[in-house]
Amino acid sequence: MTGVRHPKDDEECRKARLALALGMGTSLVDVVTEFLGHEPDEAFLGAVKNRIEFAQETQETIDLKVLIKQMVDLQNENA
Repeated sequence: MTGVRHPKDDEECRKARLALALGMGTSLVDVVTEFLGHEPDEAFLGAVKNRIEFAQETQETIDLKVLIKQMVDLQNENA
């Protein structure tokens, strides 16, 4: 699953923080690198972070894999 969303409630937030504390998380750089096949530059990574933060503010669920593909396609169109 590549969906990203804000925790539904305090219990889900607690579980997520516990999982991260136990080393069960993956960094955003690693996830984006896996999707791209290479490490992203800081600008690309910053754009992904901004979009995730916006989605959290608006309580929107986004598909990270789709987002990254759209961003790559946009970069290629403007290259």
